[in-house]
Amino acid sequence: MPTSPADDLLAHVAALSAVVRQARKHGFKLESHSFYSQKARSALAGIKRSYIFLQKNYPSDRFAGVAYRLSTIEPLITKLIEIFPLDIQGMKAMLQEIDFKVRSDLEAEFNQPEAKPLAAASINFLPDDVIEEKHFVSKKLLWEVNRCYDTACYNACAGLLRRLIENLIVGAYEHHGIASRIQNANGKYVEFGALIGKAAAEPALKLGRETKRVLPDLKYFGDLGAHGRMSMVRRTDLDRLHNQTRGAVEELARNL
Repeated sequence: MPTSPADDLLAHVAALSAVVRQARKHGFKLESHSFYSQKARSALAGIKRSYIFLQKNYPSDRFAGVAYRLSTIEPLITKLIEIFPLDIQGMKAMLQEIDFKVRSDLEAEFNQPEAKPLAAASINFLPDDVIEEKHFVSKKLLWEVNRCYDTACYNACAGLLRRLIENLIVGAYEHHGIASRIQNANGKYVEFGALIGKAAAEPALKLGRETKRVLPDLKYFGDLGAHGRMSMVRRTDLDRLHNQTRGAVEELARNL
């Protein structure tokens, strides 16, 4: 039974190490051996896959210590891939170094209190119950917003927040029977910038001051997350808007 997040990585390191030992002992070539060649490639792929999994689950903005230790292991894995399958002696040295760093430095970080949130409950940006289950699409968007925030995908989170707000505004207008007020001459809903302007000025929605104030910011960061080429949405951007965003979503959801 797994006892550490690094168990899978260590298992693949051990598997490839065993193949390398056989190659050194019996003098066969890993690139051409009918049995061990495929076994070695599978183990190497497992090392890379396990490492990527750890990187994604321990982003640097939430787990700085673990992320740093992972960054010191990455060059060793890169070198291992470069010399595979010709340099048996070099592979042996790389595998020993990777094993040592994982068991010492990385495991030490996993045991730190700040690394424990990985096993704890997910971190939601917005409360799960702020939108009722009957509003399926908006509820699913809310779930995706929270999952993106929890996994440090802040650009995606901002883009989905923009879509969620747009969905809620349109739904609110439709619920009040005034959808024509946000439609153009062709019967299409106006673009998001015009939509939030109309929503802020719409008496039927009864939006508060903070909601009206945060809507342009949500548009800005939503656009940045979806289309920005030179800039990125950061957690601090979202955290700064959290309280107003929570209020805006709840106010709009009450209009559905």
